[in-house]
Amino acid sequence: MQRSSNHGVLGAVLIGLGCGLTAAGLVLVIPACAKWSLGMMEEAIRRGRESVEEAAATFGQFAGRTQHRFEEAAKTARSATYKAAGAVESAAHKVREYTS
Repeated sequence: MQRSSNHGVLGAVLIGLGCGLTAAGLVLVIPACAKWSLGMMEEAIRRGRESVEEAAATFGQFAGRTQHRFEEAAKTARSATYKAAGAVESAAHKVREYTS
């Protein structure tokens, strides 16, 4: 009977030891998992920020090129308008000379 009682106590001690080791393992694993998760989140945020910065830079370059092209088109249109106005004025002057 004594032997059976010793086995019961030994079993209870081993169960208690297992529970204690499990608790200690959780105490060590939970902070490691939290640190790993935070590191992954920081990496995702950094990548997102870099993507936004690259998109903004690309958009800025596109806007700069577009503005330059519009400026060139406006210069060309002004030049063509001045030339056309000069031609019309010259033609009107010749018509006045011819009719006078």
